[in-house]
Amino acid sequence: RRSSDLMIGRAELAAMRPGALLVNTARGALIDEAALLEALVSGHLGGAALDTLVKEPPPPDHPLLSAPRVIVTPHIASATGAALIRMGVVAAQNIVAVLKDQPFDPGNLVASGPPA
Repeated sequence: RRSSDLMIGRAELAAMRPGALLVNTARGALIDEAALLEALVSGHLGGAALDTLVKEPPPPDHPLLSAPRVIVTPHIASATGAALIRMGVVAAQNIVAVLKDQPFDPGNLVASGPPA
């Protein structure tokens, strides 16, 4: 993970008001997890609610799973009706693009090639 991908690192967490709560329902990689853990353990942050972590699913010994004042929920945003419809539409658009030898969003790739 490149540090340029992070939106919330040590500096941003330190700039938050003491006792503030951090909620992330977007992408796990947006937050420096080590810095978040430090801010929680030190007591600077009042708590965190996370719907996603950098690695999904997280390993059972992931430090944020047992950190103080943290709620981690399963990342299930894709389980909504609207999300399922959108995934189907995007998949169909990508299939058509590939069949027509047109560009498509590589961010939608699940695998980039045959298994090693």
